[in-house]
Amino acid sequence: MRSLAAFVMRGRSAAALVAATAAVLFWLFPPFLIVATAVVALVTLRRGAAEGASIALLAGLAAAGLTWLTLGEPWPMLRVLALCWLPLWLLALVLRATVSLARTLQVAALLGLLGVAGFYLALGDPAVWWGALLVKLRQELAAVTALGQAADRAALDQLLALFEGWAPYLPGQVVGATLLLVVLALLLGRWWQASLFNPGGFRPEFQELRLGQPLAALTLALFGGAMLSGWPPLTNAALVLGTLYTVQGIALIHAALFKLQLSPAWLLLFYLLLIPLLSQVVMALGVADAWADIRNRIRPRPGKR
Repeated sequence: MRSLAAFVMRGRSAAALVAATAAVLFWLFPPFLIVATAVVALVTLRRGAAEGASIALLAGLAAAGLTWLTLGEPWPMLRVLALCWLPLWLLALVLRATVSLARTLQVAALLGLLGVAGFYLALGDPAVWWGALLVKLRQELAAVTALGQAADRAALDQLLALFEGWAPYLPGQVVGATLLLVVLALLLGRWWQASLFNPGGFRPEFQELRLGQPLAALTLALFGGAMLSGWPPLTNAALVLGTLYTVQGIALIHAALFKLQLSPAWLLLFYLLLIPLLSQVVMALGVADAWADIRNRIRPRPGKR
């Protein structure tokens, strides 16, 4: 990965080539979008706003052109890149100016809340919008599904019913997922920058990540209000902030394992269990850390320095 970052920093053409290629590969393997976005982050962090915007424009046009050749239209690629690269570019500028991951993620929280509000302004009630889309999907399935495939129809109907139940929380899920991708790309770009120009600098910066008590209090208030009222907008806002506190929880786990000098196998096990079992626990740890200062309470094991 360090060699890839070094290639990106060779010049504008190299950076645009890597970003465009990774963006197109997103259609085959979605995590490639993180790599493409991290290229824009690295260039913006190192060379500033104008160069970062130039790379995003060149790579975006190239990726859209390749998508046009393969899918017949460029708009899906352009929409995906606009949703990811614009907030990433803004956050990279904040990080470049403040040299603070915490302040940058606080700005990301604001962007996420604005994204949820924009979702409601653009679509109105997401349940109504999603319900209309599901009606069209059901009609298309009924038209193309043969009578002998009744079992398949029933399974698809159950899946669509599940999506319909999620509809009120669509803004929080979409914005939260997009924000997580952007933050992961920003962290990858920051790690690349440190590996090239400040070896060893990323580890302490990430492990000391704290988003602060005011944002933690707001997150708790939103979750509490959502549980008491059941009002979807509160739930959606809480989901977005919870995503960022999951990132802080991950930073806390990294700091704890480093301080205890445990085997990297424990970190691998943690990531394997994160999504299916531990994501909510990690988020809760991230929020609690705002007051508990868990890092400073951890003592190295006897015999370790």
